[in-house]
Amino acid sequence: MLTDVKMRALLADPPTTRMELPDGSIPGLYLRVGPTRHPTWTFRYVVKGASGTTSRGTKLAGRKFYRLTLGIYPYVSLREARAKAALMIADIEQGINPANEIERQAEADTSAIYTINMLADAYMETHVSPRLKSERTAKWVFKEFIRPKWGDRSPEGITKQEVTKELDRLLSRKSKAAAIETRKWLSSMLNWAVDSGRIQFNPLIGIKAPARFTARERVLSMAEARAVWAVAGEMGYPSGTLVQLLMLTACRLREIASVQTSWVDTVNSCIVVPGKSYKTGDLTVVALVPRALDILNNLPKHEDGDFLISSTNGYRPLYTVTPSALKKLKDDSQKRLGRVMDHWTLHDLRRTVATHMARLSVDEILIERVLGHRIGGVRAVYNRYRYLEEKRAALALWTVELLPSSGPDGGSRYEPANDDQPWVKGDLFRTGFDG
Repeated sequence: MLTDVKMRALLADPPTTRMELPDGSIPGLYLRVGPTRHPTWTFRYVVKGASGTTSRGTKLAGRKFYRLTLGIYPYVSLREARAKAALMIADIEQGINPANEIERQAEADTSAIYTINMLADAYMETHVSPRLKSERTAKWVFKEFIRPKWGDRSPEGITKQEVTKELDRLLSRKSKAAAIETRKWLSSMLNWAVDSGRIQFNPLIGIKAPARFTARERVLSMAEARAVWAVAGEMGYPSGTLVQLLMLTACRLREIASVQTSWVDTVNSCIVVPGKSYKTGDLTVVALVPRALDILNNLPKHEDGDFLISSTNGYRPLYTVTPSALKKLKDDSQKRLGRVMDHWTLHDLRRTVATHMARLSVDEILIERVLGHRIGGVRAVYNRYRYLEEKRAALALWTVELLPSSGPDGGSRYEPANDDQPWVKGDLFRTGFDG
């Protein structure tokens, strides 16, 4: 008898030749498996009293064999396949041919032809928005890449060849992320459409991801980080301010960009990020060193919305630095540094803060908490302490390294032996900095 354990093993190590495995529970239900890694459910049955021949030419004695495809595993689960086959068996016992019934329904539903745009609208409304935290990414991918290419097309008319060609184009002319995300979201939507009965099959089945994301390792040296900090200060609000806050908090870009007035707790010097606005889904407290709080307290006052870092008077957040501003930031940082800097991104600033805190002997678990990572095991269940002061002390150590001025959150108390190699250790000290 088929089980989910057996079928997952087949997915992990498919046979080299096609096989047809009987379910063992529902008569006529089979799983076709082969080297393509896409097992297919089929239902084989006979209708008594109908004559005909098999595919090999064998005459049937008053019977005709039918075979229907029920879907692809795991998109159609074992339980769902058995349920579909059981309903068809019930129809057969009443003299109803499932194949004829499917054809009749198809003819009745000829007006229900879904386009990619129609499916995308329903997919976003019923599946992505209520359930997934990656809604913003999905909207971007559909708007930029999927709708312009296939929006008015029916999925049934889209071929694997043209999808593969488009993914190759995105990979060469746009970016690795564009190609990977386009395939991911288009395939996810079409699987959802199959499961909900809107379309019969997903044309992307068998198309592998065009590339893989590779973990980045870029860390700015202290000299590079200080140059970026100085240039960001010269650029001012909003782009420069956004960059400086990223460097003082080690937050993700969208977390700082989305900060609203009500999130800032000036009494406790922190930002309280609601769970719905944080990547892990947990309410998160971001510690603020004095310089970061000063920046927030001196931001322009907006009248059209509550977003603190905005180019639309607070109506919408400044989700990222514009390409022109980022280019200026990099170019001017190189001039200040006096040499060419290796490629870096805004997200590398977060890794830079974490790496230099480790160099300063900040405890690894505390660094994870500064970064807002979810801590697993018993700690995640029972330890609800927010570590606000400890996180602030860790960030203060980093801030002392970063800022050129003296004072409680400025003034260098540690100078690496080689400023372009942040891994060199000198006089290390713990997180009990009284800043």
